[in-house]
Amino acid sequence: MTNTLSKSGRRQFWEGHIAQCTASGLSQAEYCRLNQISIKSFYYWQRRSKRKTSPALVEVPIPKSFSIPLSNPPLCLAIGREYRIEIGRGFDSEDLERVVRILRRI
Repeated sequence: MTNTLSKSGRRQFWEGHIAQCTASGLSQAEYCRLNQISIKSFYYWQRRSKRKTSPALVEVPIPKSFSIPLSNPPLCLAIGREYRIEIGRGFDSEDLERVVRILRRI
């Protein structure tokens, strides 16, 4: 049945079945058995569709006063292993306060 479909048609066919299987509440094997589709093909297309999904990207605005220090900064604030804030000469204290407020929410 899927052999007669175009490449995009096959993808739509399998993506539809994957979505229906998830919504059905049935096991994947039971869904494939009831719909007379190959479980091996189902697994193949399921893996393939997962590879194509990419994580959402979030844009982070950079303040206009942001600059990258060219030498070692006089102050470095490390919060655990996750965060490191380097503060160079002439930093904007309001920007630092905003960064600290954001880190408190995380």
